Amino acid sequence: MIQIQLVGILLRKRLPDQALEEDTKLEYRLEIHRPGSCDDQECLKIFISTAPFLPLRIGDLLNASEWDRDASGWKLLRVLNVEHVISEKSSAGIDPSGGIIHRALIYTERVADNAQTRNRPQAAS
Repeated sequence: MIQIQLVGILLRKRLPDQALEEDTKLEYRLEIHRPGSCDDQECLKIFISTAPFLPLRIGDLLNASEWDRDASGWKLLRVLNVEHVISEKSSAGIDPSGGIIHRALIYTERVADNAQTRNRPQAAS
């Protein structure tokens, strides 16, 4: 769904007689922030893909036990908020291709790593 929305944005941005080029590069970044942080330098984990990630919603649980040792203090996280940043990558520098970057910034809180947390239903947001 996000890719479809990005294509719509790209088509509206271009002149009507220009088609979306097949080689337009889309990059997807899922940036998980440490609990209580919103600083780009304080990301707990960053995933990068050429395909969209499945959506994360407020209240979803993230199991960080398989991530880097820096995440060891945060084994189970709850999504507090999701922020989307869509930007154009500059066509200068080492990668002259340019493209579009969709960043999903995931803000979290630490929750108890137990069955009670996992089995408690979350209110629909």
